[in-house]
Amino acid sequence: MKRRRREPDSEEEAAGGVESDGDAGREEEGSGDDGDATNEVLSSEEDDDGGGHSLEPTPRPAIQSSITSDGRYHNKQRLLLLSSRGITARYRHLLEDLRTLIPHSKKESKLDVGKNYSGGGSGGGYGAAVNEIAEVRGCHTVMFLECRKRGQDGYLWLGRTSIANSSFDADGGAAPEDAPGRKRLMIAGGPSVKFHITNIHTMDELKMTGNCMKGSRPVLSFDKAFDEVDRLKLLKHLFVDVFGTPRGHPKSKPFVDRVMGFYYVDGKIWVRNYQILEEASSTAKEAHSQKKLTGHAHSTSLVEIGPRFVLNPIRIFRGSFGGQTLYVNDAFVNPSVVRSMEKKEKGEKYVRRKGAERKRKMREEEIVVPKDPLADVFY
Repeated sequence: MKRRRREPDSEEEAAGGVESDGDAGREEEGSGDDGDATNEVLSSEEDDDGGGHSLEPTPRPAIQSSITSDGRYHNKQRLLLLSSRGITARYRHLLEDLRTLIPHSKKESKLDVGKNYSGGGSGGGYGAAVNEIAEVRGCHTVMFLECRKRGQDGYLWLGRTSIANSSFDADGGAAPEDAPGRKRLMIAGGPSVKFHITNIHTMDELKMTGNCMKGSRPVLSFDKAFDEVDRLKLLKHLFVDVFGTPRGHPKSKPFVDRVMGFYYVDGKIWVRNYQILEEASSTAKEAHSQKKLTGHAHSTSLVEIGPRFVLNPIRIFRGSFGGQTLYVNDAFVNPSVVRSMEKKEKGEKYVRRKGAERKRKMREEEIVVPKDPLADVFY
């Protein structure tokens, strides 16, 4: 059956329907014309802006940090800082400066053990005693300053203990033996390195103008050689563990106002500590010239704080204060040998001087002046 089309009830309704259809069509055509007109106006404005003044650059979004903090202290690194008995005042002041710069360090009294001491572990002497103290104090890294020859020679030890290399789960607790996510690392500790420390200058001795907030976190700056040489790559990780303040440490300040530099020159590592100094320009002219040069109205410079010292690597061990040798510095000469050669050179100088005196005496004895026959004429 065919459906019949509904007829309008009145002529006015029919006329209204026709008008409504026409208005809808005109509105559609008008919207299309308005859209074209709007596009033309925008394109003309863009052309005018391009020909005249340039558009202002859109501000870039703020850089989001890749590290999200939940306000908790996770990286609980602790450094054991101690020395052997018999150190001089210079080494003692150096250790005090390092304690001030490293807020996550733990102070320990001077260590005095015999060479035959073996504290139930591998090795003996200072190494076994330091490992025991680090285990009791719960320290992950160790900085041990050893002095020999009545304080003439100083040796700095840096290393990781067995606590740092033990297994932990994601929450920071000890993981069970059969845990699937357990990290199987070395339990004996290590690596460790032995340095010969020279050219020591403390903060009180230098009297530098630089200053920093106590407990502030440093920016560790390394020479490009630390990314190219294998042994320096290992030392770089040790320096980061020792001198790098953990994020969120209770004794640290949430500021970065100093730079600690490590530079590899002449086979030695030169350590410097600088303050990050930002100075605002006093006048508009200085601010304009500074911004023209650097792009900022304020100037940033480095002012040395101290202390400063030089580290000459002697040997790198696989374990903590011992174990398999990974690297040996063949260019290192023992300071005792250097002093022995200097004394020998002084002794040879003395022998040469005495030999010259004997030759002069013999030459004077061999010279005989003949008797003058006219010597008694004028008497």
